[in-house]
Amino acid sequence: MFGQIQPTQFDIEFSLLGVPVRVTPFFWLVSVIFGWGLGEASLIVLWVIAVFFSILVHEMGHAMMARAFGYSPHIVLHQFGGYASFIPGHRHTLGKSIAISLAGPFAGFTLYAIVWGIFELLYTNEVELSRGLIALFSFLFHINLYWGLVNLLPVLPLDGGQVCRDTLLSFRRHDGETLAIKISIAVGIIMAIYFLQHDERYPAILFGLLALSNFQSLNHRNNSW
Repeated sequence: MFGQIQPTQFDIEFSLLGVPVRVTPFFWLVSVIFGWGLGEASLIVLWVIAVFFSILVHEMGHAMMARAFGYSPHIVLHQFGGYASFIPGHRHTLGKSIAISLAGPFAGFTLYAIVWGIFELLYTNEVELSRGLIALFSFLFHINLYWGLVNLLPVLPLDGGQVCRDTLLSFRRHDGETLAIKISIAVGIIMAIYFLQHDERYPAILFGLLALSNFQSLNHRNNSW
């Protein structure tokens, strides 16, 4: 929906488990903005670390599933989060597409379970945790569970939106994508209002932008017919 993110001279590039990864400078900027309300520089740094690690694990979930199907993925982390990109082959199916889409959120849920297990182990053994470590655990819990669930909402280009689109296309080839876009607009607006009512501005802005982007996509499709 947001298109391919063009490289810049300030990008950080590396390879993880054989998967090329590119991180744009805007990823760091937006992560800092999201954590700015924490106030303390040390907490903001921990927040950015948690965001980077969590989104990287999420995208690696997509990438590793894509590679399991024989594709060659690469990952880009950018201002809107990230994506794992690959070129599907002629044997690409609905099942493979849904499996790849769901692999990201479930990689995050797995990370949440691991971090929660470590936290419970430390707590049970009465290990004294520093304020910073407690904050890091809290950030990882929030990002991998809360953001993971939100990512499953049927709003394009979120993973839930892609599953919704692919499923509809399998039953309604002629208008499945259009219906998925309409659902994305409706759910995006509802979620933007919900987050505004709960004074969560950044998620409200994000879902407002997603609804707007899908509305523009719908207009483009209507005008092209």
